[in-house]
Amino acid sequence: MTVRKITEDDLDGWGRAYSKGNFVPYRTASLERRRGVFEPGRWLGAYEGGECVGTFRGLALDLSVPGGALLPVLGVSSLAVVPSHRRRGILSALMAHGLGAAVARGEAAAVLHSAEYPVYGRYGFAPATRHGGFTVDVTASGGLRPDLDTSGTLREAAPEEVRRLGPALFDEARRSRAGAVSRPEWSWRRRTGAALLPGEEWEAPTVLVHRDGAGEVRGLVAYTVDGKWSDRVPDATLTVTDLVATTAQARRALWAHLLSVDWVRRIEVPDAAPDDPLPLLLRDPRAVRPLPHPADCLWLRLLDLPAALTARTYPPGLRLADPAGHVDGVWLLRTGADGSAEVTPDGGPADLALDAAALAALHLGGEQASRLVAAGLATELTPGAARRADTLFRTTAEPWCPDHF
Repeated sequence: MTVRKITEDDLDGWGRAYSKGNFVPYRTASLERRRGVFEPGRWLGAYEGGECVGTFRGLALDLSVPGGALLPVLGVSSLAVVPSHRRRGILSALMAHGLGAAVARGEAAAVLHSAEYPVYGRYGFAPATRHGGFTVDVTASGGLRPDLDTSGTLREAAPEEVRRLGPALFDEARRSRAGAVSRPEWSWRRRTGAALLPGEEWEAPTVLVHRDGAGEVRGLVAYTVDGKWSDRVPDATLTVTDLVATTAQARRALWAHLLSVDWVRRIEVPDAAPDDPLPLLLRDPRAVRPLPHPADCLWLRLLDLPAALTARTYPPGLRLADPAGHVDGVWLLRTGADGSAEVTPDGGPADLALDAAALAALHLGGEQASRLVAAGLATELTPGAARRADTLFRTTAEPWCPDHF
């Protein structure tokens, strides 16, 4: 058994091995799709004689890290071993070859999505992000809070416009949150129906683009509506397939639209950040219910420790301004390496402005300052202050009160 880089001529046998290993029918038409995304030198096959018995697909990606930098990484996908050759170390051989090549190329880390939790820890991977989804009862939500700024313009965008505007918008947005990987050009083609296989059906989503007062693109949302009625009463579900925003204002404007679509009684977001601020934007946050089975998402394996650790930023101290009541004023918060803190009044400018209620939400570690900022309940006066506050107030376990009184 040997592991080697495959060529375009190997794609058919490679695809058949992948299908066998995942117990799915092989589609000859999928060969053209593989040709469209093939990256020579990164795709590997394990061969016994002339037969492909194991597959490894490498992708050239970059990963957003804390501070907004983009770290070059290897994306690992399409791992499979045919059933007759399992338990022979083939997956280990593919992984060793693929990760070794990534180190030689200067990629600082590798990322993957794990189909089976116990498998990839032995190769140095660990869950680095988590995700889940939620549903919104549109009627119970009461809509957005009336104090929110939802200005800007929304206009429907054709697929070719989405392919033109989406990449830059997405790359700007993902710098504000660690854990996002780049979307290659073929990804945008798939999202907009430009990479369909023969006979493949595609339900084109409605896509709206948000522009601010200066005409700059700040957000994009894609969704479908099932159009269901029950007993002659509209009972439709709207499913959000993509929502990208570079400003909190754009996000609010997009949600104001989603909550106003005719006939829609429920909104489903199958995949969202765990700390999505939507509940705090609504008149009634209880209208948002998590979907079952939130789970780990992206797994990370560091390959070049100095490069990976120096690519991100680390938080210094934090100043808090509380304009309300008993704790009114500007306060300087100093933290020590042992976890202790010192709080003193300060006459200088503040980094983060919030009221006593928002500060109380942070105090036990049950809320994030960046989420409060996104919801308009706090104001970041110095870039990066919310992220620093997230770190300083973070706890290893979410607060919980087991008793009622």
